Amino acid sequence: MEFVFLPNLSKLRAANCGIAILSPGWIHSRRNINTSVFILGHQGTVEIQEESEVFTIKPSSFCLLTEGQNHWGTEQIHEKARYYWIHFKTKGKPQFLSEKEALIIISNKEIAKSRLNDALLLPRYMDRINTNIIREAFHELFYEQENRSFTEEKYQATVKLMLISLNEMVIDILNNSKQNGVNKSLLNKIIQLVYENRTDSEFSVKSLADTLCYNPDYLNRYFKSLMKRSLVEYIIDKRIEHSLVRLIDSDETISNIAEGSGFSSYRNFIHQFKLRKDITPSEYRNCHRTVHITSN
Repeated sequence: MEFVFLPNLSKLRAANCGIAILSPGWIHSRRNINTSVFILGHQGTVEIQEESEVFTIKPSSFCLLTEGQNHWGTEQIHEKARYYWIHFKTKGKPQFLSEKEALIIISNKEIAKSRLNDALLLPRYMDRINTNIIREAFHELFYEQENRSFTEEKYQATVKLMLISLNEMVIDILNNSKQNGVNKSLLNKIIQLVYENRTDSEFSVKSLADTLCYNPDYLNRYFKSLMKRSLVEYIIDKRIEHSLVRLIDSDETISNIAEGSGFSSYRNFIHQFKLRKDITPSEYRNCHRTVHITSN
C-alpha cells in the first residue's frame, strides 16, 4: 500500500465536486490533470488505473489520484455505478511514501503531531472503510453550493474538515490493526455482528454477548476501552447511518425507514436522529436531495 503525503493543508484549494452516475458500457477516458482527485465509491464497480496501479472503486473504498499522473479506465463497466469525486490542489506537490514510512508516522503520536500538523497522509487506495461519514460530508458540500448563504470560505473549510475526518478514520483503522491478535479478532467480530444485525430491532448488547459467549458488562467495557463509546451508542449510530442512505437514496416513508433501520418505534428513531443531527429525518432528506450529477 503506497501513501500520499499532502503538505500545506491550510493552503489546499478545492475545485468542483459531484457524483458520477454511470451506465453500463461507460469507461473512464484517459486524463492527465493538474489537480488531485479524491474518489469515494458508492454503487457498483469501476476500475481506474493510474500509471502502474489499478484501483477498484466500490461502495466500501476510496482512491486518491494525484496531480500530474496519467489515469484511465481499464475496461467498460458492466453494471450501473456511482461514485463521489472532488478535485483539489495543494500548494506543495504531493509526495509518495512507502507503507513502512507512513506507518512510522501514524503509529507514533509525537511524529504524527509534528508531521501532520498542517498536512494529510492518506493511502492511494483503501477498502473496507465506513464511507457513510464521508458520503454525508459530500452531500453537505452539495447542499452548501445550492444554499443562498453559500460562501467560498465555508466551502473550502467544509472540504478540509471532510479530508481531516477521512485522515483520522484511516489512522484509527491502521492503529487498531496493531492490536494484539485476540483483541483484534474479538473487536472485528463485534463490529461485523453489529453491521450484520443493525436492522434487526431485536438485536441488542445482550443478544450480541450471548452470540459471542461473553458477559454483556464485560463486552461493553472491552468495546468502550478500544472505541471510546458504549456498545449501545455504537449500535444506534450504525442504525442512524443506515437510515441516512435510505433517506437520500429512496422515497420510502420515514416510518418504513425507521422500522427498516432497526428502531423499535418511530418515536425512538426521531428522538435518536435529532440527538445526533439536530434536525428531523424529513429535514435531513430535504437538505440532502440536491446533488451535482455528472456523466463522467
